Amino acid sequence: MPVKTRMNQENGNYYAIMPCMNAIHNTAMVKMIGRHLPKHGEKRPAMLSDLLFYEADTGVLQAVMDGEYITTLRTGASAAHSALLYAKKNFKTIGLIGLGNNMTACMDVFFERTRDRQLTVKLYRHHDQETRFIERYKDYKNVIFECCDSYKATVKGSDIIISAVTRAESDFCNDESYDEGCTVVPIMTLGFQNCDLFFDHVFTDEMDQIRGFKYFDSFKTLTNTTDVLLGREPGRQSDKERILVYNYGLAIQDLYFAEQVLRLAGSEGSVDYNYCKDKFFM
Repeated sequence: MPVKTRMNQENGNYYAIMPCMNAIHNTAMVKMIGRHLPKHGEKRPAMLSDLLFYEADTGVLQAVMDGEYITTLRTGASAAHSALLYAKKNFKTIGLIGLGNNMTACMDVFFERTRDRQLTVKLYRHHDQETRFIERYKDYKNVIFECCDSYKATVKGSDIIISAVTRAESDFCNDESYDEGCTVVPIMTLGFQNCDLFFDHVFTDEMDQIRGFKYFDSFKTLTNTTDVLLGREPGRQSDKERILVYNYGLAIQDLYFAEQVLRLAGSEGSVDYNYCKDKFFM
């Protein structure tokens, strides 16, 4: 799996290209995902993604798929997993910034895994997203919601901070806003650059994919989450550590989900693909 390639554009827009191959399952994939603000009068999500799915040993295209749904599910689940994996033992307060689809996918998993824990969840107010969010999760009786009017109020006092904003012009808060022992999970890797310089430990899903970060060489300690899961490296080592988690996204996980979707779909929606079957000369 090569590292994700990113092409930046104006106004925070970008494309990311994610190729990968699963030799065991004989599958290969290229996913194109991008963030582009809708034009005037245009109705669509800012994030869009498409996926090309191939038979690996022939190079024959097997499917063209929507990639946004798979990406959202994987991104949210990965964020929830990291928050739970690296949070301090007795966490109680969660701060959430950016309450769109990625955050919803994240908290669907997070709340199901924490039904036995009393939680206070602080929501950053934005375009009335917090109202929809509270309505969605109102049946979780172990969760109390608080709405905040500033980033600092959302972050200060939170044991876990999760952000899913797709654009940030600067850091959300100053250093003093992050309490000892907090865990920060920036789903889109934005808004927490100052944390790179003083947090005790950074965890990532793939080191090479974040090597271009401005303060990469200034991280105090950097560990791959795979090494933690395999028992080769420790995760959180004390309730005093400030931990930052950069999940930049693994295409191989998207490929696995795409394989399962195609398997379940069977022949539903299939069309003939008339690729070239004869050699030709120009």
